[in-house]
Amino acid sequence: MSQTEDRGEGTQLVARAISSLSSPYLTAPLFILLAGYYYVQDPLEIALYGSITVGFTVLIPLLYTLHLCRTGRVDSVHIIDQRSRLGPLAITGASTAVGLALLYAVGAPQAILRLAVLLFLLAATVLMATYFLKVSGHMAAWGAGATIVVALYGPVLVPLFLVALPIAWSRLTLKRHTPLEVVAGFSYGIGTAAMIAWLLGLW
Repeated sequence: MSQTEDRGEGTQLVARAISSLSSPYLTAPLFILLAGYYYVQDPLEIALYGSITVGFTVLIPLLYTLHLCRTGRVDSVHIIDQRSRLGPLAITGASTAVGLALLYAVGAPQAILRLAVLLFLLAATVLMATYFLKVSGHMAAWGAGATIVVALYGPVLVPLFLVALPIAWSRLTLKRHTPLEVVAGFSYGIGTAAMIAWLLGLW
């Protein structure tokens, strides 16, 4: 095997590792808990509201997607085919709505409820965008999450936006998206999160 082939395989391995670690199924819980902690510092309340939010916005959609993978109805957990994304995204929206109702039932603070509404609307808008363009879900999730926590905690977390660079590189290197889809996903995540959060009065 030539050095060029070795470097090529090494590049692919690094890209796959970055892509896997930056999956929305992993990054969404991080941003959800960071945003939730801004409003509620009590560990027990964070555990309760966080488990409900993560469970219904991330875990249930992930389990559904894994089921689709096992039955051969989608190509991978990242769902490369554009049209195949509609079902999982619809499940995410419906599951998030159920989670929101449960948060209301257990008496979650208004700020946490508004955060859950934000997640529901983000899922719904990404669903609509995906119908027209296969935007990068990795980039949209990171852009939206970084926008929310930077707005809440301040400029100290602005470097989070720079993490999008290796994520974008990984998605392009693996040929999962075009440059347009990567930029569109990141821009869409930032713009949509900022607009919805502002309308909901989260800041």
